[in-house]
Amino acid sequence: MTKLYVGIDVAKDKFDVSYTIDGQNFFGYSTFFNDKKGIKKFFKQAENFMQKYEQKEIHFCMEATGIYHFELCEYLQNSAHIVSVVNPLKTKSFSKSLMLRTKNDKVDSSMLSLYAFLHNPPHTPKLPESIRKFRSLVRYKESLSESRTQEIARLKSSLDADVKQLINKKIRFIEKQTSETIFKIQNLIKEDKFLSTQMKLLKTVDCVGDKVAWVMLAEFKFEDIESISPKAMVAHAGLSPREYSSGSSVRTRSHISRMGNSRLRKILFLPALSCIHRDNYFTHFYLHLIERGKSKKLAVIAVMRKILLTSMGVLKNQQPFDPNWAEKTRTKYLESLKVA
Repeated sequence: MTKLYVGIDVAKDKFDVSYTIDGQNFFGYSTFFNDKKGIKKFFKQAENFMQKYEQKEIHFCMEATGIYHFELCEYLQNSAHIVSVVNPLKTKSFSKSLMLRTKNDKVDSSMLSLYAFLHNPPHTPKLPESIRKFRSLVRYKESLSESRTQEIARLKSSLDADVKQLINKKIRFIEKQTSETIFKIQNLIKEDKFLSTQMKLLKTVDCVGDKVAWVMLAEFKFEDIESISPKAMVAHAGLSPREYSSGSSVRTRSHISRMGNSRLRKILFLPALSCIHRDNYFTHFYLHLIERGKSKKLAVIAVMRKILLTSMGVLKNQQPFDPNWAEKTRTKYLESLKVA
């Protein structure tokens, strides 16, 4: 199937586009306003190019740029064409590999169309409205928590009485906003059957409470939950090990890559740390690693991965967490061998 590849460089007020068919010739560079009128005008232009060059499909490719690409992405996802929202780290590395000496909107849009042509990134499906709203609320709640922590630190270091009064006023406002946001999150979960079911399943996992489950539910890639591998999920959270060695002289200690979802990684730390202080399902796994000579830091990271994959398994299978699942599966497998 022949495709028209479209690279879209999205900014706050506008977006720039470039087209290619063969990955060598780029044409139709244009700039549109990032609003409904501009998006409709762009989509019409793209379909005109598709018909002019007798292509059967359009592959739109853009970077995940905060909130600026949301409206454009949702509009394109309602069409029958392919829409890929890619990680900016991937396109940045790809751009470096091309040894581009110039960086501007035209070059970036052409680079994205070439990236789509060469790598054929997967389609990014449209999220249900409830998940999109839930994700926005949870992320806002987390940002409020970070702001409160910053203001408390500022309060401790402040010496002026008037400044302290203003900071205290801001902290009270943040706390009020946090309470309102939590109320909206809880209401959304109650009203939405899907969210309510997933929350109940997640909370069956040891160490996973409301706040941890909220972030997990908001940051998991539900569009890929059926097909994503455990290895890919660990990489998504930035918990995959990263080795740095070359030849016989360059050899440093391995560490986690951190090239992933920082929100997911951050929320897993405290539940994993609780294994040290109280007994739960993951405590024996943690102690086993310590007995084998692993450092406490490495053991905590391993527990973070185990909590993540256990939670993923619960959602994928739509079954509550069962600490004896592995033993039951092993017994069932041995019994099947006897019958055979």
